[in-house]
Amino acid sequence: MVKKHLELWTENDSAKRLKLAGRIYAENIRVIDPEIILNGQIEVSDFIGRLLEQHPGFKFKMVNAVETHHNTALLSWKFGPTSKPETITGTDIFTIADNKIANLLVFVNGVTK
Repeated sequence: MVKKHLELWTENDSAKRLKLAGRIYAENIRVIDPEIILNGQIEVSDFIGRLLEQHPGFKFKMVNAVETHHNTALLSWKFGPTSKPETITGTDIFTIADNKIANLLVFVNGVTK
């Protein structure tokens, strides 16, 4: 499920992105990013769409294997074009409930204090 999260965050088609969000995110998912708080699948999908428009050709990729215990998962990622895939890096912390991602806390290296 956490790996599908990266697929979602690199999907340019809004209909496909929202459908995938429904499969892996709780309906009332809460995403806390250093600059914004998002509530619900639609807000998250719309934010991803804007992010991908601002960074054409950028893709998210996993840096290390996902770490999990209890209802929490940790994912380190990189975001950038093929020529410089580590343009932006960070870590996501997921809380999982009822087999879906319920909360996502995003740390962006160099932005998060």
